[in-house]
Amino acid sequence: MRHFLVLAMLVVLTAGCSTATKGAAVGAIGGGALGGIIGNQSGNAGTGAAIGAAAGAITGIIVAEKMADKFCPVCGATYNTNDQFCPKDGTELKEKQ
Repeated sequence: MRHFLVLAMLVVLTAGCSTATKGAAVGAIGGGALGGIIGNQSGNAGTGAAIGAAAGAITGIIVAEKMADKFCPVCGATYNTNDQFCPKDGTELKEKQ
């Protein structure tokens, strides 16, 4: 039950965040949980959870950044939002191929 509450709180806190932030949060939770389980087998659950959370957060950021699916043909910025126009210069965003 406690894990469910932590996960629900994470969803609420990251609702307005960027995809990279959400990826880092989800990766950290998943990595921390898995690291804690594996670390518990060797008697180092806390250390395993910390290492797993760090690795999960980094992996989550990398994966989320690769998911950007729109770009601005003028300034080259990439986005993964539902926006149709570039917030920097107003140019219509194009889908990545």
